[in-house]
Amino acid sequence: MNQAILFSISMAFYLLAFALYCIYLSSNKENFYKIARIANWIGAITALVALGLRWEEAGHPPLSNMYESMLTLSTFMVLSGVIFTVKHPLALLEAGSSVFAVMMIGVASLFPDEVKPLIPALQSKWLYVHVSLAFLGEACFAVAFILSYLYCLRRILGNAAGKTTFNNKLEKMACYIVTVGLPVIFIAGMVLLALTLKEKPDYADKWQNIVYWLICPAIAISILLSILTYFFRGAIGKGAEKWLPEDSVLDNLTYRAIALGYPLYTVGGLVFGMIWANKAWGSYWNWDPKETWALVTFLVYSVYLHVRLARGWSGIWTACLAVAGFAVTLFTLFAVNFLISSLHSYV
Repeated sequence: MNQAILFSISMAFYLLAFALYCIYLSSNKENFYKIARIANWIGAITALVALGLRWEEAGHPPLSNMYESMLTLSTFMVLSGVIFTVKHPLALLEAGSSVFAVMMIGVASLFPDEVKPLIPALQSKWLYVHVSLAFLGEACFAVAFILSYLYCLRRILGNAAGKTTFNNKLEKMACYIVTVGLPVIFIAGMVLLALTLKEKPDYADKWQNIVYWLICPAIAISILLSILTYFFRGAIGKGAEKWLPEDSVLDNLTYRAIALGYPLYTVGGLVFGMIWANKAWGSYWNWDPKETWALVTFLVYSVYLHVRLARGWSGIWTACLAVAGFAVTLFTLFAVNFLISSLHSYV
């Protein structure tokens, strides 16, 4: 079967899973949750089969360009979501991972999908471990981001009566920046990316995909959530008490996701990346933009772990650090390739 068809089937199952999670959350019928998890698993397994077929056809792992990278990372994100919730069922996290996957498959459609031989710089066994481990780490960071966003949203919604508890106005502002400001920043960033790609001949007939797959859905969902939150805050707050665990549980789950992703990203993205760089370019570190921003990503999550473990921080401020870390991760993954000339721009 054609790989594109398999990825389309995979995306259809992700969308089905998202719809079933929504039905479960509104009806509280356990069967919908179980079927949603099965749909997510089928979608991820279908994507893995498609990636395997592409690997067999190309003769190398599907990690050599942005098209393959987006599809691989989207699969890792869904798998991370369903595996992470085996012992701690959390429908909103799994639904969020499904949405992320669909968005990334949409972004992948921007790039050429032809199977091409590896360029000389990528003809190394280090490609397998460097990129795959880095992507596994980034998938864990995505889980931490979703959990942190849900944490801040829960703090804003409060309890069933709509009552919130913040230690000071700064904490309240930080939560609103994450829950309200972040979608606005994301939409603005995607508009900027679409306008940038519009001016590039290679993307003249594809830049609209960002509008259809990312910008329009993000605007629609943001408006819908804003209206629902404004008019039904108490009901949503009551629902949040059913849908989400306690603040401390969300905070601890975020820490566990980062604690798992951090060594994977550090070893795969940085250590193995430096070894590969030395073999390919004769130097362990070149201060290439991609390397520099990967280092910034590493430092943000290092700060998170430091303040969490050594200073005893928790709650809103560590959630904000987790969100900031994933924002830097996405910048490293996307923006560096399009906005900055880099040795790693294998589009």
